[in-house]
Amino acid sequence: MKKMIAMILAAMMVLSMTCAFAEGGKLAEIQSRGKLIICTDAAWAPFEYIGANGEVTGSDIELANYIAQQLGVEKEILNVAFDSLSTYLVNNEADLSISAMTITEERKETLDFSVPYTTAQQYIIVLADNDKVTVLDDLAGAAIGVHLGTTGDFLVSDECMMGVLANTGASVSQFKFLTDAALALKNGELGAIVCDTMLAENIVAVNEGLKCFPLSYKAGAAEIEQLGIAMKKGDEEFLAKINEIITPIIEDGTVDKWVVEHSELASALN
Repeated sequence: MKKMIAMILAAMMVLSMTCAFAEGGKLAEIQSRGKLIICTDAAWAPFEYIGANGEVTGSDIELANYIAQQLGVEKEILNVAFDSLSTYLVNNEADLSISAMTITEERKETLDFSVPYTTAQQYIIVLADNDKVTVLDDLAGAAIGVHLGTTGDFLVSDECMMGVLANTGASVSQFKFLTDAALALKNGELGAIVCDTMLAENIVAVNEGLKCFPLSYKAGAAEIEQLGIAMKKGDEEFLAKINEIITPIIEDGTVDKWVVEHSELASALN
């Protein structure tokens, strides 16, 4: 009987701790674990890429390091496909996604986002001697390379289906790695690549014979995008804490400095 009572009391204590743990939210979970888990897709230099030592690095990883330090915990990076990042957050397999993710109304339906930590714009990459393409409309009938699951992918897919490229024969070629897209462009398999500013500039820097410029339409320029840190929806305390941590280093230019530094480092690897 004593053993039975002891087992019941132990079970009640575990249940009580579990309930308290759950009520504490994500911050309590991270503190208890002693580790912040961040998912990213290390194919987005200078934001995230594989460094000379074979480890994931980049300006977003600098940001991840800083957040972990401010929380007083260790950091773990999960390098996964971009189109699976939200799944890792929703399934509680990661606490944050820091992966140059554009804040969109569609994504905000299932995820919470921090304040924007930098901005980006979609760019078009073409061969350096291509003077025929100056706006997206000029890619009618062309195969256009994009990074799978990104804003560029969504934008070009929409334009091919119902926008300025609809019924022109233009098509979308989705790549997991933009390095493969760059090779396809140089080999004549693509007419252009559409991706974020920094990525486009990095690709051009390490691939002779390519050029890039801001994406625009005959009707005018495209919108500038805001990049944010994504997390599972609903934990206001956690969201507020992340914003509290990152706002000072956004305002003092630290985040932009990391982007510039890693643009140079990533270019030097090729």
